[in-house]
Amino acid sequence: MFYFFCLRFLSFFAKRLFSIEYRGIENIPEEGRLIVCCNHKSVFDPLFLAMPFKRQIRYMAKSELFEEHGAVIRWVLYRLGAFPVKRDSGDAGSVRRAVQILNQEGLLGIFPQGKCVFDDTPFQPKAGVAMIAGLSKAPVLPASIYCDGIIKPFKRITVRYGKPIFPDELDIREKSTASIRSAALVIAEKINQMLEEKY
Repeated sequence: MFYFFCLRFLSFFAKRLFSIEYRGIENIPEEGRLIVCCNHKSVFDPLFLAMPFKRQIRYMAKSELFEEHGAVIRWVLYRLGAFPVKRDSGDAGSVRRAVQILNQEGLLGIFPQGKCVFDDTPFQPKAGVAMIAGLSKAPVLPASIYCDGIIKPFKRITVRYGKPIFPDELDIREKSTASIRSAALVIAEKINQMLEEKY
């Protein structure tokens, strides 16, 4: 499969170019629907995040990656299972696609910050993740990628996976924006706690 070929190929080089340490791999469920939610530190994050997984992660990616980098990049992204989302526009189509993937017991990867954040700015609550979790009844696996400063070759990087946050913990009620905001805050707090652990 194209996805796993690319993952193995790129992982070979990533393990040699970066000093990557993983924490909490035992928290990754082996089956069932799952939203993997992580802070966004670099363009390498989708690779770093996916390396310990035995299943394919379908990433939501900003639409500019599909629209502004040519047909070849667009083809590769689609073959890898990624799909576009228009940021800050309430993209209903991408939400439907995300829920569809989860309803098929798939893995969805989301970097809610929408862009790389190179400094130590705290992860801010994002309603989109909570909304998708509520619509799909999928647990959220909080994850964090930490590096002191900008990620560069041979720098130390720590990737952490927290314990899954299940729907009953998020308590998202249908058509309740307050419960969505509350769930988004729970997810953000978990990610920030892991980022505070650093290495």
